[in-house]
Amino acid sequence: MPLLKPIPGHTGCAGIKRYLEKGGRALGIHFMNFAWQQERVFEDRDQAPEGFDWAAAMDETRHAYGNDTPYRGLRARTFMHFVISPDPEDHLNSDEVSELARAWSLKHFPDFEIAIVLHDDNEGRIPHAHVVVNNTNLVTERRLHTDDPLYLNRSLQDLAEERGLRFMRDEIVKESDEGPARKATPTTMQRVYVRRSEREIEQEGGYSWVADIRNRVSVAKALARNEDEFLAILDALEVDVAQNSERSWRRDWIYSLSDHPTWRIGGEKLGLSFGQEALRNRFGRIAAWHPTPSASREILAHAKDAIRLNDLEALERLSDVMETCMSENARSIADLDRRIERLQGHGSDDARIEALREARTYMAKNNLLPENVQTRRPRRERADEPPAKQGEEKRRNQEAPPQRIRQRDRRDDR
Repeated sequence: MPLLKPIPGHTGCAGIKRYLEKGGRALGIHFMNFAWQQERVFEDRDQAPEGFDWAAAMDETRHAYGNDTPYRGLRARTFMHFVISPDPEDHLNSDEVSELARAWSLKHFPDFEIAIVLHDDNEGRIPHAHVVVNNTNLVTERRLHTDDPLYLNRSLQDLAEERGLRFMRDEIVKESDEGPARKATPTTMQRVYVRRSEREIEQEGGYSWVADIRNRVSVAKALARNEDEFLAILDALEVDVAQNSERSWRRDWIYSLSDHPTWRIGGEKLGLSFGQEALRNRFGRIAAWHPTPSASREILAHAKDAIRLNDLEALERLSDVMETCMSENARSIADLDRRIERLQGHGSDDARIEALREARTYMAKNNLLPENVQTRRPRRERADEPPAKQGEEKRRNQEAPPQRIRQRDRRDDR
């Protein structure tokens, strides 16, 4: 489990900078929200202008907003220094520690100047992160407040769990003969779950690796008929899959991009239908929605081309269409038409109607669904029954009642 240690600062930042960087012991330094940077994007110190001094920049910001003066008769808390130490048994490298620290910082301090300095100067040479957060919110101009330090630690444990790392809970979990007790319900009950930060990135036209992973997994779960196929398709779509920690409350798969293994997220964090339990249940259902074999090959080819060309919009459109067809169990163009007509008749749910129309257009254009699905009628309604067989069945029905009567007559004679 990662540990979080908060240390308040009451002076300028020059001293903490000297401490963190002395002797060239910093493995890496990352900055966010300084004047030369795009907002909410961490960059390596190599991208900084020549002679950039993050400590001096933080001091200037505080002074400009008047946040370096005493507050209610108390010394100003000029910055917060957090130490994030991963569990040694997780064997994280400096890049993985940096990713965890950046994710945690973005979650809680997206509008503050931040410097993250990586060290491995402890006894076990285990990489850890020092996160320095200036005290001024660049949007509201107010001072930094961390009223609930326990919440900051809980969220760090959540991030560790998402990445399949060891984590800690405040609650005592009772163990049974079968091992640790597990949480009965998943994190979210939404079939597809999109976080607020992900929506903000999408609105700004940025890249979300979480959305990228979700889109690839959506395609894989639509095409796969069993677990082996699912894993093979994900491999073809350049997604790695690992089992989460045995200490997790719910068993789940952890997805990551093959070319960026530090971007990892648990299946149920993407939505209930992406978790291990839901997917294994889906693989066990004979009637689960799947495209035809020829359509499956075409869909996989489209997805692989989109990834190769880095056309994430095309991949997202394909993923959305697959999710719509799965959720509606639409097996033909006629199925989609009927659902659209029914919703229009009710006069509601415009977003759902639009999703169905988009799915219909896409499927029809690419010939990925048949126009209609022929269903077998019950035997008694079939009109193509051979005449000889029909006559034989009719004759048996006609002869049966007299036979029963004769049997009754013989019983009466006795």
